[in-house]
Amino acid sequence: MQAIYDSGEFDIQCLVTNPLRYDKLNRPIITPARRFAEQHHIAISEKEDVHSLEFFDFLYLMRPDILFVCDFGQILSKRVLSGSLLGGINLHGSLLPKYRGAAPVHWAIMNGEQFTGISIIHMTPQIDAGPVIAQSPPIPIHPFETAEELEERLAHFGAELVLETLRKMAKNEPVRIIEQFHKLASKAPRLKKEDGLVDWSNSSRVIFDHYRAMPVWPKSYTDWTREDGTKLRLILGQMLPLDDSFRELSYENYTDPIFVRPVLIDAKMDNLAAFRASRKNKDTSQNISNISERPHTQHHNLKRPGWWKPGTVIRAHSQDLIVAAGEGTVQIFKIQPAGKKMMDVRDFLLGYPIKSGDQLE
Repeated sequence: MQAIYDSGEFDIQCLVTNPLRYDKLNRPIITPARRFAEQHHIAISEKEDVHSLEFFDFLYLMRPDILFVCDFGQILSKRVLSGSLLGGINLHGSLLPKYRGAAPVHWAIMNGEQFTGISIIHMTPQIDAGPVIAQSPPIPIHPFETAEELEERLAHFGAELVLETLRKMAKNEPVRIIEQFHKLASKAPRLKKEDGLVDWSNSSRVIFDHYRAMPVWPKSYTDWTREDGTKLRLILGQMLPLDDSFRELSYENYTDPIFVRPVLIDAKMDNLAAFRASRKNKDTSQNISNISERPHTQHHNLKRPGWWKPGTVIRAHSQDLIVAAGEGTVQIFKIQPAGKKMMDVRDFLLGYPIKSGDQLE
């Protein structure tokens, strides 16, 4: 929205957004889009249901050239999309048809993807299923990057790609439209509270990816049963995936300096293949693994002690809190007991007598 406004090439007639919400203290929750609209005197239309007759009449009175939709939360019907001359375009945080849905960035990280990207689609009533009209090359995901950090990075690519697309449409230049390979589609549904529960039977790397995927909400959490039988929910903060010898896992970092900043291009449904080819032409010795493969890890043929069950606290002393995973171990540096603030492990262990052998559920 900032980029469209700053370009001076387009007239933002109105921001359509959900009605104002309030927090527990009855304070208004001002979204960034609403704040920007208020600061720049852009009209705001608050609609609980964009399929109402009232909104339909409003849209036809406005008669915009195009609808630009991002993170709206409501599916636009064919009737609503026909309320503008050119229909609607949608900015989506994945290389469609992968990760259709409300949380593409979170699910890409949770699934251990090494690349993602952004797509612009011409909207249809089906969720994220419209034809692609612009798409970035694969954008590498840093092995330690959280969903929040990756979203911030993708936003800059997205703004540039949206502007280029709108400029083409405004000049009546041909816009390439490519139908998605629907058989290759995967889903990225909206996160639920229970998605934050850690499954300790997974490997330490998968648990770490789970933590990276939801640092804001619902966050990674587990339950600890204390000696008196009561359970305490623990929200996990900063952590590190280790092997069974407590050594940090190794994996290839595809965001190292060998990558130049990707140039936004017209849609290519096989961008990853093109990206591999460009790497090969550089005569580099590194191989790009399949987009769905997990990063490489160190494997040590050590027999684990029998009491190291998934979720078992292996070490709880001073600054060390190490928990057994299904494969490997996890070192936790920050932790938040329910109802308290996030704290360093040292401070947590001073107030909560968790010990070696305790089980996290």
